[in-house]
Amino acid sequence: MFLRSFLVPGLICMAAAVTARAEDIPVVCPPNPPKPPAIDRADVYKTVPFKAGESSTYQITWAGLDAGYGTLEVRKPQKYKDAWNRVFHVSASTGDWFKTVFVAKEEMEAISRPWDFGISKFYMEQDEGKLFSRPFQQKKWLEFDHDHCKVTERIEQPGKDTQTVDHPLSFGANDAMGAVFNLRTRTYKMGVKERVPVYTSEKNWWLEAEPIAFEKVTVNAGTFDTVKLKLQTYIGKDLQQKGEVYVWMATNTPQKQMVQVQGEIKIGSVWMKLHQYKAGTD
Repeated sequence: MFLRSFLVPGLICMAAAVTARAEDIPVVCPPNPPKPPAIDRADVYKTVPFKAGESSTYQITWAGLDAGYGTLEVRKPQKYKDAWNRVFHVSASTGDWFKTVFVAKEEMEAISRPWDFGISKFYMEQDEGKLFSRPFQQKKWLEFDHDHCKVTERIEQPGKDTQTVDHPLSFGANDAMGAVFNLRTRTYKMGVKERVPVYTSEKNWWLEAEPIAFEKVTVNAGTFDTVKLKLQTYIGKDLQQKGEVYVWMATNTPQKQMVQVQGEIKIGSVWMKLHQYKAGTD
């Protein structure tokens, strides 16, 4: 969902917010997929503005009130199918008072290919719902086979049999978190849209980020020169997008942090603002 709630409800709007789709991608599997480049562990984060050990904590507000916090981390490389991959992790939860509207606690981890941000593995654990209603609880594991354009998804829910299903995958598609980090590597010019291929919720689609302004933004973590990006997203039922979604990316720091996100959803206006930031070193 660009990261299922609005990082419950805000980070995953961008990271990720992504059940969102702007334009579907037809799945055409290459007959002779290219051989992955050999990348050493020490070089996994070498060419990107984020490093292992980076931690970004965001404060989520709804209608001007504190709704919760979420933390987005860059972790040490992991090996998957003989290739070193990047690791992105999210943990998020709503505040105590917000449970009268919506309550959620979520963990997500993405294993992402360093040469194209293509997703290799994904894990998500959800516990969410409304006050006085039955909670939605789910664990989900996804394995991505880009050479055969296939996703294998395993789902566990309390009181139900484990489900294992396959879905078509567009070659090189990013997940929601990987798309956020991918956008941090881009150079933006007015009038020029940036595109990222994304797979979420059984769909393959193009995410388009349109730069519409350069603005100075002050949040708890500091003051940043930013580029303001306009996105089109779809965030599910209760958090369905009602108006525009905007993301501000830093332009005056080496890390190019995601500084804030703002969007209109069914239950009102939601903001996500960078509260604390620690740069990675690895």
